[in-house]
Order: sequence, then structure tokens, then C-alpha cells
Amino acid sequence: MAVLNFPEFSPSDKNAWEQRADKELKGRLKTLSDWTIGADLHLEPYVTRSEIAPEKMASMQACQKKTPGWQNLPMVKFSEPRATNAAMKHALENGADAIMLDLGNASIAHCEFPKLLHGIRLSDTAIYFQTQENATDVFKEISKNAGYYLKGGIAFDPVAHQMRTGKSIGNSIDAIISVLNQSRNMREFRAYMVEGHLFHNNGATPVQELAMLISATVNYLDLLTDRGISPLTAFNRALFSISIGTNFLSEIAKLRAFRFLLRKVSNAYQLPAELCTPFIQAQTSTFNDAASEPYTNMIRSASEAMSAVMGGCNALTVRPYDESANKQSDFSARIARNVSSILAHESALTYVADPAAGSYMLEKMSLDMAARAWELFLEMEESGGSEASVLTASKP
Repeated sequence: MAVLNFPEFSPSDKNAWEQRADKELKGRLKTLSDWTIGADLHLEPYVTRSEIAPEKMASMQACQKKTPGWQNLPMVKFSEPRATNAAMKHALENGADAIMLDLGNASIAHCEFPKLLHGIRLSDTAIYFQTQENATDVFKEISKNAGYYLKGGIAFDPVAHQMRTGKSIGNSIDAIISVLNQSRNMREFRAYMVEGHLFHNNGATPVQELAMLISATVNYLDLLTDRGISPLTAFNRALFSISIGTNFLSEIAKLRAFRFLLRKVSNAYQLPAELCTPFIQAQTSTFNDAASEPYTNMIRSASEAMSAVMGGCNALTVRPYDESANKQSDFSARIARNVSSILAHESALTYVADPAAGSYMLEKMSLDMAARAWELFLEMEESGGSEASVLTASKP
């Protein structure tokens, strides 16, 4: 690549930029607000190259996704087998690449998997089954007559479910181990989920979300490796699921920081970086959705979706704009799918793996967010981990 030099322009330091900016703002430069991301992270309103060590910026970029693009992963809620099958096929024929299937409280018998999955080849199409049923039983049903290779996974986080409901995880870890052993050669099948929605929807800051997610990841790695699962298998076969909020830049930084922190975890387990392939599903937030103003939710979700793909998600779930009012329609589901399709096909974001790379503000925000989250994670570990921290915080 050729480098153009313009000798008439001398290099400018931050002081020169400040003087020029103050002139343009007519002396009001000092009135610009700092970037405040929760109570635990503050940055100056702008950042220059001199404020970021090149090696730190390179280390952040080295952890990011290497392949451009993402799965358009809409949510389909189970109603009855044939109707749900038709809804999934319709979504796949109209922009979806994969499906997040919310089975709700439906039992395995009620799902009638042969009817539910009729005409859908799980070796070709990734279906993520969001369920509270025993993972072993679900895997047994979906693997019948499905060939030797499945895509998708079981989208259930038993530890987060215990935090949310107070119900014991019971034999859920045994079930995850069973599925991991049975799907040993299925590299695109995720046997369990590590989700941050619980923390996001309870008002956690991005730093707190990241710390809790990393703590939960380490908890699962310890539980699974203690039972004979290899650290690389336990790491690569998780589905990391994160809510993306409306703060555009900080949510981009949150995803980039998360990949950086996952690299620190994989390094701690002495895993080869080139073999670690964390899979991150991002979904638009429901935390700020308004039931009375559903069209405003459409604008919010578009901004959140752009943050998700610029932050480097592997799969994107856009929630329908009228979901919070329990009025979801075919039209709102179509609009949700189309948000991802427009970003993919009309914005050129599928041509670049890490669009945020090189932005001094986003690089510094990602690095500072990761550093604060790691500090909080270490504090939590000293206190007993994520579960103990949540229980302590919930006491009056």
C-alpha cells in the first residue's frame, strides 16, 4: 500500500487539536462532557493516537473476529409443532440464516420434534433450541434421523437460570457433559449457553456485564474440565449470548472488550489462540423498550443491531419492535429480519471483520472497559465468583 506524504502539513499533537477545536467551538471546548459509561468508566470527549500504546491497540485487534459477516438469527417462539415449523421455514426463506427457537415451557413430548423439524436439515441449518428441558433428552430428539453432524445448539444457561429463578441446576451439568461427549465431532454445535441478559436487564453497566460474563465462563470451564471435558472443547462449544443496548459506541466497545477478555481466559487455560473460536450471539435489548411507543423500539433496535455487527458478533437477533407489548406480528418479525439484512447487504459491513479497528476512541474505550472489567472479575473471584456476588448483591 502506498503512503502519501504531504510536507506542507506538519504533525499535530493533542494540544494543537485542542487549540483548533476550541477556536471552532468559540471557546466552549471545556464544556464538552466526558464519556461516562456507568459509574465505573470515564473517558475524555475525544482521544488521539498519542494516548494509546500501539502494542495495546494491536493486542485488542488481534483478539477480534477474523472472518467478516454474521448469521441473521431471528427468534421464533414455539406455539404448536406444525405452525412453528411453518414459521421457521418462512423466516429461512426470507432472510434468516439460522433460527433461535424459543420452546418456552413446552415439554419434549409436546414439541413433537419430527413435525417441528419436518423439512429442516440440521446438518445444513443451525437451529438453537432455547429450552429448560434436559439437554440430553433434547439432543436425543433432534439427532434422530439427522445424520452424523448437527449445527446450532442448546441455548440454555443453567447457572443464570438458577440465579433468575432460585431453582437448583440439578443435573444440568451432567446433561451438558453428555451432549458434549455425544457431539464431540460437531464443531458447529453449541452444547450450552453463557448469557449476560440477566445482568443487562437488571441495570448492570457494561463493565459489570463483562465481569459477570467472564466469571460465568470461568465457572463453566471449571465445572466441565473437572469432569473430564477438555478446556478447548468446553471453551469452543459455548454459545455466548449478550444483550446490546442503545449507547452506540460503548456497546461496540463492549463486544470488542469481551473478545479481548475471552482471550485472557483462554490464555490462562493455556489454549492455542489459533484454535479458540468463541461464538457470540448478540441480541437487541428489551431493557428500554416501550410498550406504548412500539415504533420507537424499531429505531432503538436498528442502532443496537449496528453496534452488534460493528462490535463483531457472530450471530444477530433483532427483537420485533412490538414484542414488549405482546403483539408480535408477521410484519414486525419481517422488519426485525430486514434490519440484519440491510446492514449486511446495503452497508458493506460484511466486507470488514473488525470495522471499529483504528478508531482511537473505540480502541481506548475497549481497552479501558476490558481493564476495569478484569479488575472487577478478580474481585468477584476473591469473593466466591459470579453466583456468590449475585447472592450478596441481592440481600437487603
